[in-house]
Amino acid sequence: MKLKKNLTVCALTLMLLISWAWGAMAATHKLTLAYLPVKGTTYVEYTEIFAKRVKEATKGQVDIILNDSLVKGTQLFQSVRDDRVQMATVLGGYYSATNPQIGLQQLPGLMDNLAEFKKVFYGFWRADMNKLFAKKYNVRVLWWGLFCPQNLISIKPINSLADFKGKKIRVHNIETATLVASIGAKPTPMPASEVLPALQRGIIDGVFTSSCWAYGQAFYTVAKYVSLWPVATILPFPVVINQQEWDKLPADMQKILTEVSQKTEQDAFINYQGIIDNFPKKWATKGVKYTVAPKDQVALMFQTKNIKPVYKSFFERAKKAGFDGKAYVEQAEKILGKDLKY
Repeated sequence: MKLKKNLTVCALTLMLLISWAWGAMAATHKLTLAYLPVKGTTYVEYTEIFAKRVKEATKGQVDIILNDSLVKGTQLFQSVRDDRVQMATVLGGYYSATNPQIGLQQLPGLMDNLAEFKKVFYGFWRADMNKLFAKKYNVRVLWWGLFCPQNLISIKPINSLADFKGKKIRVHNIETATLVASIGAKPTPMPASEVLPALQRGIIDGVFTSSCWAYGQAFYTVAKYVSLWPVATILPFPVVINQQEWDKLPADMQKILTEVSQKTEQDAFINYQGIIDNFPKKWATKGVKYTVAPKDQVALMFQTKNIKPVYKSFFERAKKAGFDGKAYVEQAEKILGKDLKY
């Protein structure tokens, strides 16, 4: 009888333990994160890493459900603001026309490498963007990642300023479009899905885009030339959550998400240089010639007559947006010790 009673107690204890474990593993907070299906990019890679880390760190209590087909790139911020989805990984280029601050790193000659970018980014720009997004889109920025270096992929070599003349170049932001036009090329906006067919048919001659995405989409089957021009080379992307959805999370879950976010951003920045160093070799294995634009040609590209229209456009859009664009640029120049002639 005593044995039977002990077995019953053990069975009940086991059931309670199983019930507790199941409860601990079951997601109490499910958050849908919208992003774009640009496979092979750090944008997708780190989004997926983040979601996995959150699930592991919260022992399944916070489950980030990734969806790459719910929202268009131009509606990612709005979808989170309106709580159609709870989170998103946003492409800033889609918003730089109406929010000029986002395009600061796309201004020619301002931030030419990762070291310069980090000085400005952590100096003031990151905090400003976080405040802007919170005010305009009702979101909290969790962390920032970096796209792979933006390279110029072309069907013919473009190694000098003269080589741009008359070329149709696909661009994805207004600053690069303005610069491309000022050096005699023809900026050609188009959806990412149309770029490879456009190269194949000769509709465009080249494209400024993420090297990871271009490689992953097998651009090397058509375009045999890749060059690194310091034109909007480093593009960041934020991962955001609706503010009310954030407020619903218990304090301990907020703490875990904050820690995971900090780790993910740290990894994204640390690993960036390795990506830069590795890609020339990767392109070479596919028969692609990789070059770095000569310094004298970069200097010609960034001479006053070419960059002036870009800065003029930026200042005009800044005025409409309600802030002093020139003072904004000067703030970055001061940090970098630069004095651009624009």
